[in-house]
Amino acid sequence: MASHEDILLEEEFAQKRMSASTFWRLASYVRPYKRTFFLNLVFTILATFSQLLGPKFIQLGIDRYLTNFSTARAAMIGIGIISAVYLVNLMFNWVLSIIQVRSAIAIGHGTLEDLRLAVFEHIQRLSLNYFDKTHQGRIISRADTDIGSLERIMTWGANQMLASILTLIGVIALMVQYDWRLCLAVSVVLPPLWAATQLFHKFGMRAYRRVREQASRLTASLAENIAGVRVVQAFSRQEENLANFEELQNVYFERFLVSARVFHTYMPFLGVMSGVGSAIILGYGGHLVMERQITVGELAAFVLYLGMFFGPIQTMGDLYNAVLSSAASAERIFHLLDTVPQVRNRPNAQPLPAMRGHVVFENVFFRYDTTPPEVWVLKEINFEARPGETVALVGHTGSGKTSIISLITRFYEPQKGGILVDGIDLLSATIESLHEQIGIVTQENFLFTGTVMENLKFGRPDATDEEVISAAKTLGTHEIILRLPNGYQTKMNERGANLSAGERQLLTFTRAMVAQPRILILDEATSAVDTTTEKMIQHALEELFARRTCFVVAHRLSTVRNAHRILVLQQGEIVERGTHEELLAKGGRYAALHREFVRH
Repeated sequence: MASHEDILLEEEFAQKRMSASTFWRLASYVRPYKRTFFLNLVFTILATFSQLLGPKFIQLGIDRYLTNFSTARAAMIGIGIISAVYLVNLMFNWVLSIIQVRSAIAIGHGTLEDLRLAVFEHIQRLSLNYFDKTHQGRIISRADTDIGSLERIMTWGANQMLASILTLIGVIALMVQYDWRLCLAVSVVLPPLWAATQLFHKFGMRAYRRVREQASRLTASLAENIAGVRVVQAFSRQEENLANFEELQNVYFERFLVSARVFHTYMPFLGVMSGVGSAIILGYGGHLVMERQITVGELAAFVLYLGMFFGPIQTMGDLYNAVLSSAASAERIFHLLDTVPQVRNRPNAQPLPAMRGHVVFENVFFRYDTTPPEVWVLKEINFEARPGETVALVGHTGSGKTSIISLITRFYEPQKGGILVDGIDLLSATIESLHEQIGIVTQENFLFTGTVMENLKFGRPDATDEEVISAAKTLGTHEIILRLPNGYQTKMNERGANLSAGERQLLTFTRAMVAQPRILILDEATSAVDTTTEKMIQHALEELFARRTCFVVAHRLSTVRNAHRILVLQQGEIVERGTHEELLAKGGRYAALHREFVRH
């Protein structure tokens, strides 16, 4: 489920309007398309002006050629001319609308693509501590659902708002020009209209933010259940999880109904006010016509302009609804983009030169952000790995083995002490230059969608096919790959689901080798490989280990026998160190672990 911090964040955003800073930050994504944007506004102005001319043509047709004409022929010719001009104006408006729509779509989709790329790029740069604290579904929601909810305002917001404002100004000016008394008469609908708009803003903002909040919870729950579907099925949790999801769905539905009631109460009310205004105009305007104080054409134009007056109000109400539903999304997106990676390059960081692989830990203390402040995950860690050496890390689960690996790769940084590579403090080096020279194989054996060859080149995209095949032959995985349906061109399903766990693990070995790392890390890397396969690749691993500094984390002690140094960890401390034979001779913690391994 979502973390408490996530929920508090949602509640915070649900209680406030879009800030000016958020608005201008969204507007900054339109800047690369400013030429198209301004052209779109120009066409919007022309289209609005064209639309305002329509009732004027009708008024001229009625007053000059229907109610006041000399001959029938003259009236027909006049009506024909007015109709032709009216039709040309409609066609002009239609062409402008096409250009408007196309340019608006280009701007909207361009800005959303840029924003989505910015979010994706930033997510990849975030430190692992962020993912430790943030629910996966929430992160997916930022890059997908939240960005999608911005489509309406980013695509149509500017031109619809401009068109509505210009239409309102133009309509009011023209109605006043026709007869100020009619304007005054129809103004009786404005106070209830203003009150309804204020209530809509108040309750609408609250309702639509709560809908977005619950939608994010739904996404988080769905992502969690998909990721853990094997565990769900293994423990027969389908019914319980379905009940939990249904409860979330019910809350979403209830909140959606509330927001729908708010919106669909306000919009029909606008229609009622429009009807009341029209009734007032027809009644009072009809009286003025009978008194010959205004013409029939002017009354007809006034009624048409009155309809145009309420149209922009409805549009702006709908647009405000879109802003309400997207404001919280924008704030959450920018909250993500403003999250500073905990592990990042220092201002004067320099790229690491080609590494020899000499690694030194000097009195290192470390804890995770989620660890209680009085507890150290690692404490007083001191060791040295010389170039070409293999260092094994053994110990029970939770002893700190993977934490040491995470510090070597600089996924995290220690709170105390230092880590040196070839005499250079890792904090003074760029992260990219470190990762370019490190290869890592974990027990997760993660593969990406694509071909086997593309996955093997993941760490070094410029590697040739021949280099990949040579690495596979050296490792002993070449024949296994050839047995796949299309060999190296076999398509991988998501996470490599069409391969066995052992096959995926062997491919991750090969991928690490293709990257030609100076430091190689195996974190429980043989956990998914059976004993026979492990023996088959053992010789190849020894050859590869001889040319680089290697760190091996393993519960299977058979993989660490030949390590130059074995570090035994217990509760975050190194309690023993030495070779396999030395530690067995001591009869201490390692010897006890070895006896457990042999028994099983």
